[in-house]
Amino acid sequence: MVYLLDTNIIIRFLVGDHEAHLTKSIDIFKQIEIAKLQVEILESVLMEAYFVLTKFYKLPKEEVINDLKTILAFNGVVNSNKPILYETLTIMERKSIDFVDALICAKSKLQGFGRLSFDDDVKRCP
Repeated sequence: MVYLLDTNIIIRFLVGDHEAHLTKSIDIFKQIEIAKLQVEILESVLMEAYFVLTKFYKLPKEEVINDLKTILAFNGVVNSNKPILYETLTIMERKSIDFVDALICAKSKLQGFGRLSFDDDVKRCP
């Protein structure tokens, strides 16, 4: 069975501010890393994790992006859109651009979609 991973599991794993949840999240991610447990991480969950970690916990953008990329690379993360999510994070890492705009850029780049937007960041996508 493939499970949908919720944002709070990612947050507890990366922040470690709740001892019982940290212990459980570490166990979950150990299983995901070796594909003993298979999960899908929704785009919205990845976006929420990034937002909470950078805005609420004030963690550095580069650190958060690196941590999220590491999680996406785990063998048990079975998203069919994994390359798009990874590219979204890469675009965010290189430019000062929000998640949704970076996602539009990534999908445009990797899947050949055109872009319709009034947003200059989207218009200047790589």
